[in-house]
Amino acid sequence: MRFFCIIFLISCIYSYQGELVSYELLESYDINEVQAILNNDFGPAAPQVLYDVSMYKVTYNTIDPFGNESIASGVIAFPENQEQAFPVVSWQHGTEVKRDNVSSNNGFNSLSFWLASTGYIFLEPDYLGLGASDILHPYCLKDPSAWTTIDLIRAAKSFFVLDDEIQFNNDVILFGYSEGGYVTMAAHMTIEQEQLNEFNFLASFPMAGPYSLSGSMVDVMLSFQPYGEPFYLPYVLVPYIDYYEMGTLEEYFLPEYALMFEYLFNGDYSASEINSYLPDIPITIMLPEVIEEFTNDSTHPLRLHLEENDLWNWTPQNDMHMYHGIGDELIPYENSQIAYDAFIDNGSENIDLYLVDEA
Repeated sequence: MRFFCIIFLISCIYSYQGELVSYELLESYDINEVQAILNNDFGPAAPQVLYDVSMYKVTYNTIDPFGNESIASGVIAFPENQEQAFPVVSWQHGTEVKRDNVSSNNGFNSLSFWLASTGYIFLEPDYLGLGASDILHPYCLKDPSAWTTIDLIRAAKSFFVLDDEIQFNNDVILFGYSEGGYVTMAAHMTIEQEQLNEFNFLASFPMAGPYSLSGSMVDVMLSFQPYGEPFYLPYVLVPYIDYYEMGTLEEYFLPEYALMFEYLFNGDYSASEINSYLPDIPITIMLPEVIEEFTNDSTHPLRLHLEENDLWNWTPQNDMHMYHGIGDELIPYENSQIAYDAFIDNGSENIDLYLVDEA
């Protein structure tokens, strides 16, 4: 009875967003097991493991691109220690298209082992459309990206209440790479603009994200040059067409690709499998008249919706440390440079940009 009373009280506080729906233990490891795994993965660079660790799969409520209630999943991993309170580090993973290829199915990896065993509560959202969520993944849509991350933090706080052996010190750090860099920055922006004070947000570390969708990323896709991951273009466009109700796939893609995209992004196929169906130059899957209209019309609906989801024109207040590889051919470093320059021009003071030689 006490369990259900607690769940009811938490749900009243947060409405449905961030409500913890279910949780189940995935894996537990002791110090020696984790140390052996990290020694094997990192050799002399492996950290000294301090704690036994456990990981749980959780499902929780968030909102979909239409603002409707939706179920999402993710993981919570933590040090097994009742004497200390630990900060949360939320990791937003890179681009994934296959629904089952997420931590809530796969369990621990090197990153979650490292962080949880050295004194951090590790969170990782699967994102909508992946894991337990069966909707179309809203790839590079800022609002559902942000809320799926924030609502996992809320659900984790409920989980900590239910499992009183875990102590959370209320500090939160966000970091992520590629799509996860985009999601991290979107969450940072939403936390500040919505003035969320449910936890002590310390800093974010967005890495190599496509923050300039309507600028830098459009330039890459319109270049008629080979691209290392041709699935990226339709992975953005298919959900934009769907969620912004911009028509049918047949109105944008050549017929053979429009037919494929009805099912290729349903979560059953991997990136490599989708790439095998696509040409090396992604823009050649589009109808020529669509390319011409988009190129010449600054008010084209797709262009306007991409602009809505850009992440560079605001003024971060909390610390942000951006990283990008100068040689990144998939998501050019100009995405981070554009964002950094705009943040500084807008008056942000606690922003750093680190451009590194490696992509």
